[in-house]
Amino acid sequence: MSFFNNKMPVETVVLIAALVAIASIGRIAFASIASIQLASFIIIMAGIIFGWRIGLIVGLLTPVVTDLMGMGLGSWTVFQIIGWGLMGLSAGFLAQILIKNDIIGYISRGVFGFAWGFVYGWISNISMFFFMPDMDLSSFIGICITGFSFDLTHALTNLIALTLLFELFRRIFVRAKKKFLPNISTTGITKL
Repeated sequence: MSFFNNKMPVETVVLIAALVAIASIGRIAFASIASIQLASFIIIMAGIIFGWRIGLIVGLLTPVVTDLMGMGLGSWTVFQIIGWGLMGLSAGFLAQILIKNDIIGYISRGVFGFAWGFVYGWISNISMFFFMPDMDLSSFIGICITGFSFDLTHALTNLIALTLLFELFRRIFVRAKKKFLPNISTTGITKL
């Protein structure tokens, strides 16, 4: 609601659109390889660098855009929105820890990305309740166990991307933030 209550600068709108486009490309580019996609990485980076509000918005919009562009729109989209939105939100709240370039920062980013690979999968699995109305907790746990390899692949993709690409994207995103959003601090805590 803070975005709607304040006049959002055009630069912020353009930045969010660009981040959603990058995250969407990161998902669609690897669509033929199950669970390997870089959308989560971009959403986490958006939360860390631009703050929880922008991380949340990028997380909310990415599944809508990608599902409309051919990934398939359905009841699961709502849970993808929730999962990626919470991912960007939590990355923004933990930005002070995740942005560090010391051993604690590396470990924190790795654990955060790895854990969200599974949490996102579990949130997405909730959509199965729409397809299996008689599903109970044991059925849900069975679905999560069946999807373990997909969630593990997603978790490892997040871990590898946050390890290998973090510094490159941090420099790019911080430069964009300084140029277009000077009212946002460099630690990821927004002042909007």
